[in-house]
Amino acid sequence: MYALLIIPALVIVYFGLLFLFTDRQVNLRLDFNKLKKDPWRFGKDFLWGSATSAHQVEGNCTNNNWFQFESAVDEDGQPRISNGQKAGVCCDQWNRYKEDIRLMKELSLNAYRFSVEWSKIEPKQGEFDESALDHYEQVVDELLANGIEPMVTLHHFTNPIWFEEKGAFLQEDSPDIFARFVERVVRRLGSKVKLWCTINEPSVYAFNGFFIGGFPPAEKNLPKAAVVFKNLLRAHTAAYTCIKEIEPQAQVGLVVVMLIYEPPSRWNLLDVVFNRLLRKNMSDSHFVYLTEGRFKFSIPGMASESYNSGIRDAFDFIGVNYYMRFLWKFSPFGKKKLDIIKNAPPEKLTDMGWEIYPEGLYRVLKLVSSFTSKPIYITENGIADDSDTKRAKFIEDHLLVLNKAVDDGMNIKGYFYWSLIDNFEWAHGFEKRFGLYHVDYATLKRTLREGSRKYPEIIRKSRG
Repeated sequence: MYALLIIPALVIVYFGLLFLFTDRQVNLRLDFNKLKKDPWRFGKDFLWGSATSAHQVEGNCTNNNWFQFESAVDEDGQPRISNGQKAGVCCDQWNRYKEDIRLMKELSLNAYRFSVEWSKIEPKQGEFDESALDHYEQVVDELLANGIEPMVTLHHFTNPIWFEEKGAFLQEDSPDIFARFVERVVRRLGSKVKLWCTINEPSVYAFNGFFIGGFPPAEKNLPKAAVVFKNLLRAHTAAYTCIKEIEPQAQVGLVVVMLIYEPPSRWNLLDVVFNRLLRKNMSDSHFVYLTEGRFKFSIPGMASESYNSGIRDAFDFIGVNYYMRFLWKFSPFGKKKLDIIKNAPPEKLTDMGWEIYPEGLYRVLKLVSSFTSKPIYITENGIADDSDTKRAKFIEDHLLVLNKAVDDGMNIKGYFYWSLIDNFEWAHGFEKRFGLYHVDYATLKRTLREGSRKYPEIIRKSRG
């Protein structure tokens, strides 16, 4: 008798938990033919840009942790970078920035997000190279002279070697060390730069470097990753405070990578709960920290880290980097406890093996907007597509989704395609090509891809 009652009760509890933990937008599908009929809603002040980072395009970044990583090998003696490649002269944007700014104008862009290389500005602890600051000021001046708004990123994955050797963001005092560098940059550029990104993708830096092992220092220690994640957020607050003291009118934000964490089956409670736990720790934790000053990271039995800054709303905007969704399978008793399930057809995959899922952009913007009504910039969105067969549709579909988000009242102020030119794609080397412009690495010639023409076409239409 009791068994007959227990079974229905367990079923009710099971489905109740599924309802509780399932993302309400899990089945979101948009009619792109219908979206194409809607007018563009972006407005005349919307920022249309592209994005890069210093180590990936400048060339001769020989004094940072990635330079060391490019010469390192893994536990099997294999190069850390695909085919043993090194960034080297890269795209030589340090010397070719005027050419690249001209290319931006040809695309009708009015904004450019780029990073300053800490290791060039502060090559030794406490010693600053004024010529490097001169260079970045010249870049800013050239952008402004061409009607292009600079958005400066202060940390995009790279550390000076001296900082790395001290322990980088494992150090308790790392936010103060970073803030000293920030102060020097802002005192030089602050009167000309309105938009500042403090840290690019704290979770990626922390977990790729200290848990997955794909970034320097290639450790696999989840508690360390949680500490680094916490200290990067602390460094954001320190940088925000520093910038506001020097330039109160500056707009300062944190750049967060936003993934769709989804179970392969929406009926598997274990996978549903695990993916919600991932989202809470890897995405939501940024916004709880920014809005409430509280950081909490917890994977039961593996790692736990918490912190309360006592400072709320230390941000003026959110930078959202969106590329893909992941289907995570959790098998606690299996040989491989975590696995990413790929069930998308080839035409829906980028050269990175990432699923093309434009609806996910709407979903992550909805999530961010549930935490704050402050402005949002899409600081990165793009596709690795060497054949250039998917780029035009990728751009159009994501901008149609973005247009819907604007029409639905989300406070979105700009879009930056990743990236302007092909570049050194971290551990993937030069093999993955995201650029609007193809780069011939033998000659460094830039050539506009045919699929990239969709971007300026939409920009011009949106401006009327």
